Amino acid sequence: MIIVLDDAYRDGAAGRFAGHDVRYFPSNIKDPIALADIMREADVVGFRRVLPFPFTSDMVTGAQTLKFIHRSGSGADWFDMDLLSRLGILVAVNSGFNAPSVVEHTVLLTLLTLRRSLDFIASMREGKWLRDLPGDPPFMLNGRTVGVIGIGAIGSRVVQAMLGLNAKVLCHQRDHEVGLPEGAKWADLDTIFSTADVITLHVPLVSETEGIIGHRALGMMKPTTVVINTSRGQVVDQAALIEALETRRIRGAGLDVFEDEPLPPDHKLRHMPNVVTTPHVGGAGIEISERQVEGTLSNIELFLSGASPERLVNSRTLKSESLRARHLQIKD
Repeated sequence: MIIVLDDAYRDGAAGRFAGHDVRYFPSNIKDPIALADIMREADVVGFRRVLPFPFTSDMVTGAQTLKFIHRSGSGADWFDMDLLSRLGILVAVNSGFNAPSVVEHTVLLTLLTLRRSLDFIASMREGKWLRDLPGDPPFMLNGRTVGVIGIGAIGSRVVQAMLGLNAKVLCHQRDHEVGLPEGAKWADLDTIFSTADVITLHVPLVSETEGIIGHRALGMMKPTTVVINTSRGQVVDQAALIEALETRRIRGAGLDVFEDEPLPPDHKLRHMPNVVTTPHVGGAGIEISERQVEGTLSNIELFLSGASPERLVNSRTLKSESLRARHLQIKD
């Protein structure tokens, strides 16, 4: 088989796929046509980093032999999953691998935003000794109400972290099948929007979550509320958020993800005094990077062995006998 990998996998893949034709594309690839050409003969494709351009249906339909795509991140919102499933192309991700790192980053953004730590640091670097900053005073997280929307691998850990910092935690999930730690409570979205001091988002990007924080939700929030987003940029209506921040409808925001990435250099969110931004690095960390690489390569090995890959996004595809026969010899 022809295996096409991001060049970031080169060291880890060395010697692992004997008997197969392994090809690489540059990690900083910027041309979608070049990527489509590289994928044209591929049976397997492994992505490591976020592409700086949309992953289009043309890339898939032009790759007539493509059977398996693995993305090292946790979401499949890059892809037209209906199209890939119809074509019998399996898609897997490394869901949950970066959860500890994203949880830490969520807490970091929350504290930086509430406590205005960056403003204090900046004043020290300017040679000042400002213990009282103009504008909003620093707030403690202790005793405040945190609304956690999405209680999956990341959100459930955020709940525990916030409880550990003595916050009151309200949780929302489309289903209540998961258990909550002692001290956390379920709540509907309107209750969270209207009562939480911190609202943090940990949901996948699907039709039900797109724009979940918009004009209506922001209009219900207290003027002391901060919004934290380390999930996907599109779950927040960015224009509505900017308006709420400019008019001081809410206190602030801590954002690691954006509707369009990279965020343009002159974008308002980069320069607003009540916003803390980071460049989609919530899941970063050397330990996480090593796990992501190994998780992708070992899952490709599973596929090549004829077994069902782990962490499939479209596992129902395997229920089609014709597709199973075409792509896999699943070992029971």
